[in-house]
Amino acid sequence: MICLETAQPAKFAAAIREALGTEPPRPAAYEGIESRAQRFTLMPRDVRLLAQFIASRAASATG
Repeated sequence: MICLETAQPAKFAAAIREALGTEPPRPAAYEGIESRAQRFTLMPRDVRLLAQFIASRAASATG
C-alpha cells in the first residue's frame, strides 16, 4: 500500500503530544475529516503504472 500525504502536525497529534506535551493546532479544513469519504485507487503491482499514475495526477494538479 502506498499513501501520499503531507506532514501536517495534526496528523501526528500523538507524537507531538508525547514529544512536546502540547496538542498541535488543528487546521479548520481538518474539522470532521474522520467522517469524510476516503478516496483511493486500486492498481496492479507495477512500478511503471504507479509512476504514470503519479505523473498524471501531478500534471493535472499543476494546471
